This record gives sequence, structure tokens and C-alpha cells, in this order.
Amino acid sequence: MIKKYSFIVGVILFILILNKLGYKELINVFNKINFYYFAFAVLLLLPLLFIKAYRWNYIKKTQGIIFSIKDSFLINNISLAIGFITPGRLGELTKIFYLKNKDNTIGKSLVSVVLDRLADLFFLLFLSLISLIFFFSYFKKTILLLTIIIFFLILLSIFAIKSNIIQIIFKKILNLIIPARYKKSWSLNYHDFLKNIKTYTLNNYLLILFFTTLSWFIYYIQSFLLLKSIGINSIPFLYLVISVTIAGFITLLPISISGLGTREATLIFFFSFYQIPSEKTIGFSLLILSMLLIAALIGLICWLIKPIHVK
Repeated sequence: MIKKYSFIVGVILFILILNKLGYKELINVFNKINFYYFAFAVLLLLPLLFIKAYRWNYIKKTQGIIFSIKDSFLINNISLAIGFITPGRLGELTKIFYLKNKDNTIGKSLVSVVLDRLADLFFLLFLSLISLIFFFSYFKKTILLLTIIIFFLILLSIFAIKSNIIQIIFKKILNLIIPARYKKSWSLNYHDFLKNIKTYTLNNYLLILFFTTLSWFIYYIQSFLLLKSIGINSIPFLYLVISVTIAGFITLLPISISGLGTREATLIFFFSFYQIPSEKTIGFSLLILSMLLIAALIGLICWLIKPIHVK
């Protein structure tokens, strides 16, 4: 039961922060927004969404799953919209239904979805570790833990490529938890997944990394514009990158909806080093949330254009 409703932790945290802050101070902050900066930040949503869609399209194309860039754009935005209201943005798994409707197996469909998700996760994980070095005295244990996790993941990846042992162990574990009537179907999808994941080369991964870095760079520029729009001028761009990267990584935890509460708490901590008033920090965080909401509305329009038809 606790696990089922764990996503409300962030929402409760947000309510507590807002109650402590006061509503009037926050309203005053929003009344002073520079709408030129805000409008420019909104305009950056389009290239950001396009690059994310193009990355997913490239990942699929490498597998031999051919979609037009238009369809990839529509489907990717739909998945982002559903991910907006799901903990950990797991709604992006919606893509599997679209791919499966084009006669691709679940195993084959899952590859592009997993790689697309992992690209952002690894980027945030690595950059968060680098970012935390700036706050070494505060995050000694966290830095050590993230270093161990990254080192372990690298070793695991190398071992998985060089040996079939990890695959055998993984398969044995899943066999124990999957109901008997689904085992035949799962086994076929599992082998499809492994077969397709091996189609990617180092050059493919480097290109995926390039698209990922480009999309996050646009996000950082967008965040900087939102920071300016709310009237925060004392925080350097590099420090902002550090703050929103770590906040972005924390919002991936499935304890909130779209990072509500967890993002605010993280940014309040980091912005406090520059004596930024809490109401301005909350205002900035809510502007980031507004970008996600606008993206979700774009996804809703995409849904109306290309709804899911589950076979």
C-alpha cells in the first residue's frame, strides 16, 4: 500500500513548502514576471521536443523500425504527456503500443524505449556526479555512492557484452516471477530484446549521446531564460546547470508527479547559497513545471491527431 501511493510524497512536500512560504509572496513574484524571457523559453520547447523525437526516431531506425519523423514526433510527445502525470515518467512506455501495432514484438519495441530513457538517465547520473564535486563537503557520501553506481554499471555493461552469464542469471530470476501462462510469450520477447540490443555499435551510442547532450543544452538555456524572467540575476549559468541537473535527477524518483515537491526542495537548497528568496526559487521551479505542462498540452494535441489503437 505504501509503495502504491509513494508518488504523493512529493506532492505533500510541495504543500508543506508552500504553506511555510505563504501564497501572497508567491503571487507577488509571478506579478513581476518578464514575459519576453518567458515567451522565448516557451519557443525553445519546439526544438527541444523535435530533437528528442529525432533521437528516438534514430534509435528505432537503427533497429530497422521505420517511422516518419512526423509520426515519431507525434508519438514521442504523446508519451511525454502521459509521462507528465505518472511517477518517474513511466508513461513513456506508451510508445510500445504504437510500435507493437506496426507488427513489432514487445521485445523489439522495448529496445528503443529503454535506450531512449537510459540516454537521459545516464546523462543526468554522470553530470550529477560531476556537479556534486562542487559541493564535496556537503555530499561526500552521495558522491561516493554515485561513483560506485556508475563504476558498477560500466563493469556490468562490459561483462554483459563479453559474457552470457549475466543474461542467464537474469533469465532465471524472471522465470521465477513470471506466471506460467506468460512464459512462452515472455521468452520470445526476451530473445527479441537481446537480439535487437546487439545491433547498436559504438558509433550509434555516440550519436545518441550527441542528441542527448544537445537536448539538455537547450533545456539549460530554457532554464536560464526562466530564471531571468522571474528576476533572479545573481546565479551564474554554470551554477544553474549544476542545480537543475541534480534536481532533474532527483525528480526521476517515483515519489512525485512531474517532480512536484522534490524539485522545489532541491532548488531551495542550492539557491540558498546565493541567498535567493524561497518565493523566487519556488516561482522558478513552477515555471519549469509550466514548461512540462505546455509540452503535455502539445502531447494532448498530438494524441488527438494520432490516438492509440490497441490490437
